[in-house]
Order: sequence, then C-alpha cells, then structure tokens
Amino acid sequence: MMKKQVLLPFTLLAAAGMGIFALTRTTPEKEPTAEEAAPPGQCAFTWAYDDLPEISREFQTEVQAEIPEAKAHASAYGENCNHEDGSFIFIAMETDFYVFIPVDDLADDATLGRLIEQILPIVDGFVPPRVPGPKDGFVEFTFRKGEEQRILRVPIPLGKQVREQELHGVELIQALETPQEQ
Repeated sequence: MMKKQVLLPFTLLAAAGMGIFALTRTTPEKEPTAEEAAPPGQCAFTWAYDDLPEISREFQTEVQAEIPEAKAHASAYGENCNHEDGSFIFIAMETDFYVFIPVDDLADDATLGRLIEQILPIVDGFVPPRVPGPKDGFVEFTFRKGEEQRILRVPIPLGKQVREQELHGVELIQALETPQEQ
C-alpha cells in the first residue's frame, strides 16, 4: 500500500510532463493566446520579435510596385512563453511594418507625406488572419538621404484616421508628428 501512495504522485507528475511536452511539440491550427500556450506558472514570458519572411516578401513586392526604390519588411512583436526545458512558444501580439525610402530632401514634408500616402493603403491589406497578432501595430518610415535619415513611426489606427480626415502632404506629416492622446 505504501508503494502505491509514493508512486502515484510521480505517475501524475510524469503524465503532466508528457502533456506539456506534447503541447510544445504540436503545431496549432491558430496562434495560441498566452493563456492557451501554457497554464499559469508553466512558463516565463519575455518580450520577443519574430521575422516574417513570407509576409515581408509580399509586403516588399507591393511597396515596390508603388515606390520601386523602397525597401520594406514586416515582423511580429509579442512574447515568448519560455519553458524550463529551454523550449518556447512565440505568441504574437501585433505585426509591425518597416519601410525605407531614399529621398532628395528630408525637410520636404509635402513629398514625404505623398510617399506615406502611397504606403498606408498597402498596409490595409495586411491584417489578421493574413498577419499574426490580434492588435494593430505600426508602420515605421525611414527616409534616407545619404547618411542622414528621418524616422516617422505611425500607429496603424492613426494612419487610418489621417486618411479618413483626408489629410495630405504637409498636413499629413504634421498630424502624424503631433503627439496623440491615448
């Protein structure tokens, strides 16, 4: 009787361990939420990024159709659920987009605004489930002139808002550079 009582906890722990092992080795049909990835206490979360090569290729192709000299890519931002055995599950929260455009004048807000206007509608086509993560990310524009650059990070909802307001050129840049209330 004593042996059965001692072995029972070990058997339960082994079964739980096999279940967790199986969960980390299967490919889910959809991305897991943090709660689905592991029960509380089963992992440690850390912020993480994940390259999205296929989405980046698609995004790059669409961006270059509008601005041939531009470069672009996308990455997912989220958390890694880190298990004690060193394995982890990436859980995307949002997809962010990066666009690099060479320009002649970093202070020409009218031109920069027009370039942004060409890219923002492209981002509208990259929404879940096409891209990972339930939240809207951002589009980061890096305008370059030689070694100098000007960076403008546009939250996707703000990009939609300024287009709905029909802002263009200089007005568009001003609206995007004005700090927004959260």
